[in-house]
Amino acid sequence: MFALSTIRVQTTRRLATCGFSASAMTKKDILQDMYLKEIRNYKPDAKAAKADVTTKEFTAPKVPEAPKNDINLEADMKTYEQTGALNQ
Repeated sequence: MFALSTIRVQTTRRLATCGFSASAMTKKDILQDMYLKEIRNYKPDAKAAKADVTTKEFTAPKVPEAPKNDINLEADMKTYEQTGALNQ
């Protein structure tokens, strides 16, 4: 029984190590080769590069004005007191 288990372990080790080789030939990927070839041959247009560089001058936004209050507190308090709202 012990001998059978060691044989099984040895055969599984052989199967696991036989599939790997340091000098294994790598498969060529045709699509990847075509893609890399196109990337290497790419040259951007000079006109397009210059068009992206032009920018507008910065102008600071207009500073908003503070709201104007046309409130006369003294006159408003007198009319409020005269109406009798505090005495009720």
